[in-house]
Amino acid sequence: MTEPGRRAFSVAVYARRGARVLVIAHRRLATWLPIGGELEAGETPLEAAIRELREETGLAGAFRPLVGALEGVPDGLIGYEEHPAGSKGLHLNFVFVTEVTAGADVTPNHEFAAWRWVDRGELADLASPLNVRQFGYLALDAQFA
Repeated sequence: MTEPGRRAFSVAVYARRGARVLVIAHRRLATWLPIGGELEAGETPLEAAIRELREETGLAGAFRPLVGALEGVPDGLIGYEEHPAGSKGLHLNFVFVTEVTAGADVTPNHEFAAWRWVDRGELADLASPLNVRQFGYLALDAQFA
């Protein structure tokens, strides 16, 4: 149950390599998700996205402006969504896409046991929440300026 009034700002990061995005098998939530986590005090959503990608995978991404993005929109921001997160309250989630270098190895942290680079077809068949698949398509379709 969502704790009334509690809000947690978070990020989700779709690391993209060509026509594939990275998803992880989240241990605690037992589902496939993008990389992500909560913002730390004083951190912007973009700073959190860069940090979470590095902390959770060891990867560094190129967060760049997107074609058609409005002035002032953080580089790589593809959307925003809200979802209940149990005792953490309502997650206010900023969703990013970033390009990562081909050949760079994922170094998993304790939050996930497995990972996959999935294409559109695999994303459609992924056992994950609908918004994970929908944002995955947006990440695959995003064009960097």
